[in-house]
Formats: sequence, C-alpha cells, structure tokens
Amino acid sequence: MTNPRTLLPQYAFAAVLAVFSIGPGVPLHAQEAVAMADPVAIAQDAPRHALVIGNSGYKIASPLKNPAADADLMAETLGKIGFTVTKVTDAGYVDFNRAVVQYANSLPDGAISVVYYAGHGVQVSGQNFLLPVDADPASQADLPFLSMSLDNLLGIFRERNAAANIFILDACRNNPFEDDAVRSVVGSQTRGLAPVLSGFRGSMIAFSTAPGKVAQDGTGRNSPYSIALADAMLRPGLPIESVFKLARTQVIGVTDYQQVPWENSSLTQEIYLAAPAAVAAAVDPQKRVTQCDLMAGHPSDPERVHVGVDYALLRPGPAIAACRADLVADPHNPRLMSLLARALTKNGELQEALALDEAAVKLGYLGAYHNLGNHYRRGEIVKRDLVKALELFTYAAERGHPEDAYNVGILYREGEGGVPQDFSRAHEWFEKAAQQDYPSAFDKLGLMAKSGEGEKADAEKAAALFARGAELGDSSAMVNLASAYRKGEGVQQDFDQAFGLYRRAAQLRRTSAYTSLGDIYLKGQGREVDMTEALFWFQLAARQGHGYSQEKAAEISAGLDAATLAEVERRVQNWINGDFG
Repeated sequence: MTNPRTLLPQYAFAAVLAVFSIGPGVPLHAQEAVAMADPVAIAQDAPRHALVIGNSGYKIASPLKNPAADADLMAETLGKIGFTVTKVTDAGYVDFNRAVVQYANSLPDGAISVVYYAGHGVQVSGQNFLLPVDADPASQADLPFLSMSLDNLLGIFRERNAAANIFILDACRNNPFEDDAVRSVVGSQTRGLAPVLSGFRGSMIAFSTAPGKVAQDGTGRNSPYSIALADAMLRPGLPIESVFKLARTQVIGVTDYQQVPWENSSLTQEIYLAAPAAVAAAVDPQKRVTQCDLMAGHPSDPERVHVGVDYALLRPGPAIAACRADLVADPHNPRLMSLLARALTKNGELQEALALDEAAVKLGYLGAYHNLGNHYRRGEIVKRDLVKALELFTYAAERGHPEDAYNVGILYREGEGGVPQDFSRAHEWFEKAAQQDYPSAFDKLGLMAKSGEGEKADAEKAAALFARGAELGDSSAMVNLASAYRKGEGVQQDFDQAFGLYRRAAQLRRTSAYTSLGDIYLKGQGREVDMTEALFWFQLAARQGHGYSQEKAAEISAGLDAATLAEVERRVQNWINGDFG
C-alpha cells in the first residue's frame, strides 16, 4: 500500500498549490474569526514597499496592450493601502536590473515587500525568464544575459531582512517571439511559465495562471487578473492568502475556468496587505468587514469580504443579531441580506431567509443564488425542484462560486428529480471545484475513483484524493480517509491514523465520525474497549437520527449505572451547547 500524500502529485488538481486555510485544515470558528479580523494582529506596524514593473512596448517581441496599464492599476491600489510604491514601465535590460537591485537594497528591515511584474515571460528547460522590452535573443543560450531570470530575482531578495516577500507575476502570456525566424528561441510549443516552488521561507510567489497555461488579456484596459487582484487587495481584514484566493475565484468566473491563478507560499506569519490607517479611506463602504461578515460569512462566497465561518460552526443566535444590526445600518447591501438569510436558515427561520435570498438575487448577488439553490434542492418553504436548483447553482458556478461547481457535480452524480445522471459531467464540475481547492470536491472525486463511477476503480487514487480533501479541511474526506486506514483500503492499515482523522471530523460535527468513534471504543480497535466513551459518541450520532447509533446507545446504556449515564448526558449537552449556545 502507498502513503496517499505521495500520490497527490499524480491525482490531485493543481497539486502544488498552497493550502489556503487559517489553520491546518480547520474552518474558522466565529470567535476565532473575530480575533483574526484585527488587521493589526501580526506585522501590521511593518513598513510597506512595492516595486511595480509593467512592460508593454516591446521592440522585438510582440507588444502587449495591458501591462503598462496593469502596472498603473497595481501601483494605485498598493498606494491606497499604505505602500510606498516604485513604478517602472517599459524597462529595458539596464533599467529593469537597476530597478530591481536598487529597490532590494533600499528595503528596510522587517518590511512587507511586494514585487509585481506584468509583461512577457518565457520558460526554457524549466527555467523562467522575465523579458525587458529590448530583449533580442538569437538563441536560448542568450536568455540569461538579456533578461531577468526568476531564480536570480528571488535570489536578490533571499538575504534581505524583510518580514514577507510577495512576488506577483502576470507574465504567463503568448509566445513573445511569433516570427518564425526567432521562434526557436523558446520553442514553438512553449506555453506559460514553469512551476516554481517558493524560493525561501517568508515568501510567496503568485502567478496569474497555472503552470504551462496562458493568461488572458481581457477586453478592456486591464487584464482580468490585475482587476481581480486590485479589488481583492482593497478588501479589509483579509489575510494575504485569502486575498489571492478571492482574486482566483473572480478570475475563474470571468474567464469561464480558462484561467486559474496559482500561488505557492512559504509564509510563516499571518500577513495583511492593508495598513490599518489605509483601510477606512481605501475601501468601498459596501466591502467593509462587519460583525455580520465575522459571524455568518460564507467561506466559499467569491464576493465575501472575510474568510467566513463553516456552516457547522456558525452560531445562529449571535449571527442573526449581528446581521440584523448591520443590515439596519446598510439596508440595501445584498451581501448582508444573504448572510442574514444563511444564519436564519440554520436557525430554522426559513420564510424570512427565503425572502431575503430572493431580494438579494434580484440585486445579482452570487451568494444569494447559492442560498436560493439550496432552498429548491431541499424543498425548504418552496416546492423541491432540482432542475431549478441546478439552474441557480450553474449560474453561480459559471461565475466562480466553487461550492456551486461542487453542487452542480452532486446533482449530475445523483441524477434525481429531472436532472439526468451523468458521471462525465459530474466529474467535470468536481474538477472545476477542485481547481479552486474546494475541499469537498476532492472527497467526491475520491468516492468516484473508489467505486469506479465513470472510470476504473482505484483505491490508491481514492485515498490520495481523500487525503487532499482532508488536508483542506473537509470532514467527509477525513472520515473516508480514516475508513481507508481502518480497513487498509489503498493505504496500510493504521488504527491510530484512523482515530486521529475521525476525531478531527468529529470536531467538525460529522455524524459518521461520531458513529465510527463509538465503534472503535466498542470494539477496541487501536484503543482499549471503553463503554462510557462509546456511549458518548453513539449518543451524539443518535441525536442526529442515526439508527445504528441509537441501537448501540440503548444497548450500552442498559449496562451502565445512573451516575455514569448522567455524566455522559452532561458531556453530550456541553457538546451540543458548543454549537448553539
């Protein structure tokens, strides 16, 4: 059997992407969200400096329409959020190198540094080169002497004492040497840039599209990537990983999945781009983080302004109070409408939730399309209509909502209520969700691989996909990977690994994890037999209506004394109160 982590590069999508989560695969609790929202929590007194380079007016290589304008947009945006910006456009070899070296040498200790480059970039034999506007290579051997090697660029900053080094490369464009006479410089089939692992600790490298792919210029003055990134940077309270994740979802929506931005991070601290004093002046009031966003924000909403709270951990009482207050202050904000609806739905107040979602849909808010699709899928207040749910989910998914790409996949996989069963379409939509690192998509791809739905059954591939989903925080993937370890399916049997994964899933309130933990204590699999612990976990699952757990809880209860039963009940109530207190 194989360790599923070693299989990820073969089976996971965009496998070298950084894991964007606040913790190691654990969704943010509401109280933690409040604490994390403070933009002065870590490194916020650090000086902020940025070098912005935009090369459009190439002399030999094909000219580009966007980079100079993209540099203007990024320089303006970074300036708004508190950066001291050095901007260079249409830089030749000498000016390009001088700008980089002078900027690096001027960085003060402890600075947050951003280097943004828009222009031509090429890869040769796995090495990436950024091209000055006067680059005129006659062969591949000339490139290191006539361009800026990305390895050299990273090396220049490696020894500086910056708190964080952020490199943003919007350079994954067309072959710059279209003329047949010089096409051999980079190869006629070369596309995009080669994948790069983060060069050193405390750095992040962001690309406008995935390795080997080409970014789009768009139809306006700026590229889709620069527009999305500038918008995301102006969202207050977002950790830097969330800034890039938000930009990625927006680009995916605009380009219909043709362009998927890519990042690799070795940051060791929580970094916020926006300086505290710059936030209030820079941000559109409708994009400011409210208490409603902290308590009820949806983690997969492409238009969110904060990291959000997993539905299982959303506490409806405080969230409803916060959202009502914020909506009174901003009554026409569709985001706040949809978030109040989300909290009301968890609290069972479905009529008001439906009305709010319908109002927000009329205002074009994607999160409301998601909510309304769930109403029709579940038959909440409205008549159950899976075809209508598919229509709503598809609309949001096509515009970059990762959870709704997943939901479309679910409907095609299940094939109910007038939606045809189609494993090929289901796989396609799960892949689109996985490209955005939506955790549950990896779980469903794993289940399809395990059962051979539309493909040959492959237990090792399934375990690798479950591992990726578990790493990203999906509780179902944790349970499925735990079961693989427990049974030795696709991995070496390991009861300790299984127990740890079930326990993590239980913290995320997964009913099947409760049942499995009860079974482990009942049967003594890797643990001593413990009827009190078994009863606790079975009781939690029994409260969710799980039949097998109800039977086992009744059998075990008959053999325990009143004091033990009372203690187990106290623990169960404390667990439940943690969800709804």
